[in-house]
Amino acid sequence: MEWCGKFFYLDGNIMPAGHDDEVVPGEVSFYEVIRVREGIPLFFDDHMKRMSAGISTRYELHEDLSERVREGLDALVRQESYPEINVRVTVTFPRQVCSLHISYIPSSYPDEAMIREGVSLILYHAERLNPGVKVLNKRLRLSVNEALGRRKAYEALLVNSDGFITEGSRSNVFFLTGKGTIHTAPDKMVLSGITRGYVTEIIRKEEFDLIYEAVREAEISRFRSVFITGTSPMVLPVQKIENQTYEVDNPIVERIRQLYTGMAGESIRRFKLNKSRD
Repeated sequence: MEWCGKFFYLDGNIMPAGHDDEVVPGEVSFYEVIRVREGIPLFFDDHMKRMSAGISTRYELHEDLSERVREGLDALVRQESYPEINVRVTVTFPRQVCSLHISYIPSSYPDEAMIREGVSLILYHAERLNPGVKVLNKRLRLSVNEALGRRKAYEALLVNSDGFITEGSRSNVFFLTGKGTIHTAPDKMVLSGITRGYVTEIIRKEEFDLIYEAVREAEISRFRSVFITGTSPMVLPVQKIENQTYEVDNPIVERIRQLYTGMAGESIRRFKLNKSRD
């Protein structure tokens, strides 16, 4: 399992890395990746709601998972902190009571050049069996990472058996026509990311045209601009998919990116305010 740092959190205890640092085995592992700035998690409540909803499809929670994760994250940050990094929160059920594992993971964020010039994506033929629930799929993650490294791409867009582009391997994707209409796959086809949810909220408030319709692999050339959303990229323009290039300097994409950045800052302010009230 990918991890970094000198410590991790496991079921109420801070443990030194290298000391049995794997997730406790269970039938299935539910997880969330949360971006943390100066010890403050972005959109924490949203991540916890999604994780709890996913767990409830298979198990019954008998405790306040959000409070337990908050305590574990606080303990990890007190032991070891970074200016900005992602943490993976993993829940398994080896017994009736869930096991909670929190660790820092290798993290990289787009630099100014990537934001200005866009990034390169590839197409990858694969699909999640149950896209609405975020569970660990190590085989898919490893195979996608191998393809990204070999082809020197930022992200892979998943193409299903019907030839539709559903989502990125760790992001959601939006396509813009020359007239500014935005296309993205319907919720039932994707893991609806936290960032995606706020981006679609921005699109509605700004009254941009939005169509929930997956794009076919064979039709990517008919769009002018593309951007992806996610925990690490936030809102990131795409320069090309395979050999198809796109317009990066799109005012709609930039407007969405700026507004989402403001939302991320507001989520930090709210978390600090709620913490001060505890």
